[in-house]
Amino acid sequence: MRKYIPFLMFILSLTRLNADIVWTQELGWQPTPGTVSVSKFNREPLDSLQLMNDARRAQEEGRISMALVGYRNVCKKFPDSIFAPEAYYQIGKIKVSKNQFNDAFKAFTTITKKYPEYPRFNAVLHEKFEIARLLKSGERPKYFGVIPGFRDYQATVDFYKKIVEDAPFSDIAPLALVHMGDFAISNNRPLDAIAAFEQLIDEYPYSEHTPEAYLKLGDIYAKMTKSPLYDQGATKLAMNNYEDFLTLYPNHEDAARAQVGYDQMKIRLAESKLLMGDFYFNARNNGKAAIIMYNKAARFLPGSEVERNAREKIAYIKAGNLPKATPVDFLFGRYQGLTDEQLSDLPLKDEFEGDFEFQHDLIQINTGSSDQEIILESTDSKIKPAESFIKIGPNKEF
Repeated sequence: MRKYIPFLMFILSLTRLNADIVWTQELGWQPTPGTVSVSKFNREPLDSLQLMNDARRAQEEGRISMALVGYRNVCKKFPDSIFAPEAYYQIGKIKVSKNQFNDAFKAFTTITKKYPEYPRFNAVLHEKFEIARLLKSGERPKYFGVIPGFRDYQATVDFYKKIVEDAPFSDIAPLALVHMGDFAISNNRPLDAIAAFEQLIDEYPYSEHTPEAYLKLGDIYAKMTKSPLYDQGATKLAMNNYEDFLTLYPNHEDAARAQVGYDQMKIRLAESKLLMGDFYFNARNNGKAAIIMYNKAARFLPGSEVERNAREKIAYIKAGNLPKATPVDFLFGRYQGLTDEQLSDLPLKDEFEGDFEFQHDLIQINTGSSDQEIILESTDSKIKPAESFIKIGPNKEF
């Protein structure tokens, strides 16, 4: 609900008198000719006008400290005047020039929160976006405008989030999410990137940047799939995003690249089924299970090299061939597996109690770790802390 407040404030502001003022060296701050600013300007206290004129002259003469003092006095003493939002705007511009990005962002945010009728509201949004872009590009903040600070990933992300929160219905909001996702990728934060691009797709499905979000999500998940030997959950997610892109934007200029990504993920998924069949045959001496997996691989990618390999392996097993013996086989004999009769004699689930029962309902997912690892945590208090989690990741090659 909070994100809709700026929009409601903007609607209410349409009934108020917009006041625009301009600066000239000869006359100082003056109302824009031919606007409703003239009547409002004439009702402003002379002290507020004098403070604004003195602050701007000090600013142009390079006496920045005096200019800031003047603008702050206007904001403090005359918060309801037509000069207040302009004073905040000038404070923000000065702070940006001194690389004091936090102070600048606060000044611009005050305008978007308190003065949505400000005529240069869109310019304020672009100023906020420019601050985030400067930090994204590696610009370092300066403490007191002099001492170089450190680059702060989270501060940059928070600026982008604030832009979306303050102006969710502006054209700049989806662009901020794109930049936030790109920044997360460049800092090896795939989970943050996924969150940004998914928010873009969910909240701005008709934005010109939405196709880019689908494609980048596919690329992120594709990089998470190391090889066919690993779990293929990320492979399926990559395929889904590439497929959504191709379905929704078949004539897009990047459709060919999306098709390549989709085909590569499909091959990887088929190869994983092929390898699973190899495992059942070579490691478990289970020809039946192997044939099932080989058939799945063949049907999943017909007409491919994967299908040809799968068909050859099926024919090899049906010809009565056995897997190659391993050193363990020579020592202990081949692994025999379970016969159909033995499988039918296995006890039902309720006969397994205690340590053998998997408490699947006591597992929760936690992705809040700072190093972007995915952690499966058990809520079972009986499990020792050192044994209560299983880490998956992070993907060091991302």
